[in-house]
Amino acid sequence: MSESVVKEVLISTVKELEASGDIVVVNPIENAVALKLFEKVQEVSPNLLTASELGGIINALSAHKLGFGLDDSDFQTILGISKEQLAAAVEKLKATEW
Repeated sequence: MSESVVKEVLISTVKELEASGDIVVVNPIENAVALKLFEKVQEVSPNLLTASELGGIINALSAHKLGFGLDDSDFQTILGISKEQLAAAVEKLKATEW
């Protein structure tokens, strides 16, 4: 998930909570609460990827489909997971846009 997606989700969630009356934001700076939450998220997950970085990783993970000569046993030994498990992991990583 990219930084901008995380930030936008936090901003929209704070606005939803404020609109529903669950919280009251008194800070006059727009999105100050969401931005502070985003700072704290980055402290525990500093490696948020940009969309292009995520796309590059997905492409690299899919490179085995191009016919490089690793049999299933070597693939499992070198990467630690099977081709099927890697394909499932790649699907989890796919972004809606890059």
